[in-house]
Amino acid sequence: MSKNDEIKKFKKKIEELEFQKDFQQDIIADMELITGVDMSKKSLPKTLAKEIERKKKQRIKENGSIDVLLIV
Repeated sequence: MSKNDEIKKFKKKIEELEFQKDFQQDIIADMELITGVDMSKKSLPKTLAKEIERKKKQRIKENGSIDVLLIV
């Protein structure tokens, strides 16, 4: 396998892992908004907890309030 093929393979794997991370963070952010419990601050590293907090703020900004999430 050439270096270029390996690089392409690794780039694809990185993209997959980044998608998984974002998806998981979205789920955690939604659950924290719905339940009102900030578990990420207590159980995750600070950098991940900050990313989830940003996603929660973005969700509230996009939807106007958490009531939109509760209807779904």
